[in-house]
Amino acid sequence: MGTLLRAKRSWAEWMIRKSSSASTSSTSFSSTHQSIHTSCSPQLIGWALPRGGFIKLNFDGSKSTTGAAAGFVLRTWKGGFVQAGARFLEHASVLVAEATAMRDGICAALQAGFRRLEVEGDNVIVLKAMQKQMHPPWQIATILEDIWNMISNCELILFRHIYREGNMAADWMAKYGCSLRCHHLSFFYSPPCREFLFILVDDNLGRTLVRRAT
Repeated sequence: MGTLLRAKRSWAEWMIRKSSSASTSSTSFSSTHQSIHTSCSPQLIGWALPRGGFIKLNFDGSKSTTGAAAGFVLRTWKGGFVQAGARFLEHASVLVAEATAMRDGICAALQAGFRRLEVEGDNVIVLKAMQKQMHPPWQIATILEDIWNMISNCELILFRHIYREGNMAADWMAKYGCSLRCHHLSFFYSPPCREFLFILVDDNLGRTLVRRAT
């Protein structure tokens, strides 16, 4: 069993490395928003592939003793790694870091030519404010205005809440941004280290973690 698991992981690792060096294109149609789904029941949570023809954006913010940072990850409908990004925000709040990560990720996806996006994050406030289901907190109002202007260029964009257990790659990238302490947006077109690569591989293999009721 251990040999089979190692073989599957090696194959998935090879596929991710291969995809990060290949170019991908995408087309899409009309713009909509998907509502947030949450549950307090114990459940298995994991990252899932986006629907065919879509790029999935996972975003997250992090706060440490050194400051705050934003991070995002873009992957294809086949699980291929497109790119990731991180930005150190120093004294910003986690809310600002989360919204900034979403803006950076959407901007990167559009600049890469993708127009069908699934956007996932674990911050309910940012997602609800983005979908105009609540009044935007003043700290992120300008950032959300930027995003609303950008997504007019999308043919279809869906927003979805995911618990942190299914957002591990973006969570890692945001924490990496705290360690980099680089104020400009840093892009990564291949996994920056094996730890991050293994998270991508585990996501593609369907790794799940238990989400317990709070």
